[in-house]
Amino acid sequence: MKRLLGAAALLSTAACSTSLPGAPAAAHAPGVVPAPAEEEAILQVIDTFLIAVGNGDRALQASVQLPDGGLAISRSRDGAPGAVRRMPASDFQKPTPDHDPFVEMYWAPDILVRGSFAQVWTPYVLRDNGAVVHCGINAFQLVKLEGGWKINSALSSMEPGACDELGAATATELRPHEGWRETRNE
Repeated sequence: MKRLLGAAALLSTAACSTSLPGAPAAAHAPGVVPAPAEEEAILQVIDTFLIAVGNGDRALQASVQLPDGGLAISRSRDGAPGAVRRMPASDFQKPTPDHDPFVEMYWAPDILVRGSFAQVWTPYVLRDNGAVVHCGINAFQLVKLEGGWKINSALSSMEPGACDELGAATATELRPHEGWRETRNE
């Protein structure tokens, strides 16, 4: 039981650290910083998920997400945190024939890995038809099963007034770059 609690504590530390512009580098417990190849494999899963959601491609989304996982979204109103909307992964972004593609890109991800668990905490910007809709923080928890990473749960804050604070205007190395049905809108 101590090992399980220790792993949960390691994963929860990601919620207390960020890689925002000007912020000090996050201090990590030993053994939680991923090797470059593992980091890229994790980020490819995040990239695929965001492209799938933005493009309305539910089959692609399902390929990187556990069906029994969960999602939670909170939309800020006038700078105050909003109510949290929770749902099973299977209910998120149900297919609609009139889906309006959007582009959601992230930068400066903070990635922690320990064994078969990973945590990614990252700021993002969402654009629709070239206009910024909102920014926020995405937090993904992943599990490595049968040699591949899958999203077990995702948290997303939707903060229309936080783009400056999160550094959206000066963000570099935005991901994902390719695969959007809508123009990239940078």
